[in-house]
Amino acid sequence: MKVTGIDLAGKKENLSGIAVLEMDKVNLKNKVSLKTLYSDEEILKKIKEIHPSLIAIDAPLSLPKGRCCLENECECAVGGHFRQAERDIRPYGRVLPLTFKGMKILTLRGIKLAKELRKEYQVIETHPRTSQKMLGFDDLKHDLGRFFKLSEDVTDHELDASLAALTGLLYLKDCYLKLGDPREGTIVIPSDDRCLKLI
Repeated sequence: MKVTGIDLAGKKENLSGIAVLEMDKVNLKNKVSLKTLYSDEEILKKIKEIHPSLIAIDAPLSLPKGRCCLENECECAVGGHFRQAERDIRPYGRVLPLTFKGMKILTLRGIKLAKELRKEYQVIETHPRTSQKMLGFDDLKHDLGRFFKLSEDVTDHELDASLAALTGLLYLKDCYLKLGDPREGTIVIPSDDRCLKLI
């Protein structure tokens, strides 16, 4: 079983972290391999090589209900800046309005990429900063290093991708919260730090 985490950048010129988490059946341990990519084409090619059971993406993958875009000038703007998922996640972590410039770019890229990936794979949306909080991780590199062997030069994007993949694994192990309205789009985070016993 392979789970891929993607820490997606808003712009293809910026770094996107990719983590592939898989179960080592011989040693009964999970191992992670990391990579940094840029364009959607590179990401799709890598996913095709991996052929994961699940892909967990750190990016909004849908628009708020009633919206056709994220432009403030559009008549659809009465639909608001948040999905129900963003409202539901507030007790656990902080998220930005999808209409903020950087979030708008990320959301539109995330929607496009997820649409392509969902033709062949199961895809969920996650939020690593909130997953980190739910698992009680303070120092991401140190805490993830308790479970996976990480290189000394691991990037922040690869760490977030690893956390996304870990959330995906916990989703498959049925230790998660799914926030939001399924008809609009949901965010998956770990239930709490007791999920770590399943890793």
